[in-house]
Amino acid sequence: MGRKGLIIIVSGPSGVGKTTITQRLLGAMRGIRQCVTYTTRCRRPDEKDGVDYNFVDDAAFSALVRDDLLAEWAVINGYRYGTPKSGIEKITSSGDDVVLVIDVRGAASIKSLYSSAISIFIKPPSLNVLRERLAERGEQDRVDLRLGRAGTELSQAHAYDYVLVNDTVDEVIAALRDIIEKARAER
Repeated sequence: MGRKGLIIIVSGPSGVGKTTITQRLLGAMRGIRQCVTYTTRCRRPDEKDGVDYNFVDDAAFSALVRDDLLAEWAVINGYRYGTPKSGIEKITSSGDDVVLVIDVRGAASIKSLYSSAISIFIKPPSLNVLRERLAERGEQDRVDLRLGRAGTELSQAHAYDYVLVNDTVDEVIAALRDIIEKARAER
């Protein structure tokens, strides 16, 4: 059996750029894949089921929880999100590294199951910048809810192995690449 891949956790407040950063990182590095998580929220126009998320209804999500198929799950902004254990295992068993884009509670759950996981928190340059990014998404009715949650999430950044500020996407990706390459070399 070959080496197991790394588990890389990426967290940060909604609107900080986690999806953009992760997608660019996946395109820039070999041997790293994203574990597609489940969610009960509606699909956005630019998202694909089974690629961005596995979009399921409440009953299907409840079945995943009941059958203990999720490594972590949480209610975020009124929707449920969860990471399948099988997705993590499939990727890491192949020798590839897996990146998990999850909230702070999910990150704590993953770290308790997989103590060697590398956790990275992405912060916005400021709350004003975060507000602008959220408003650009066109979800104005949820901006205040998400900003309120951001304060709680930012207070947990100290629990992560690394904290990066997303001033520019290219700088964050370079820093992430350095972190991953260092962890690969130490393995």
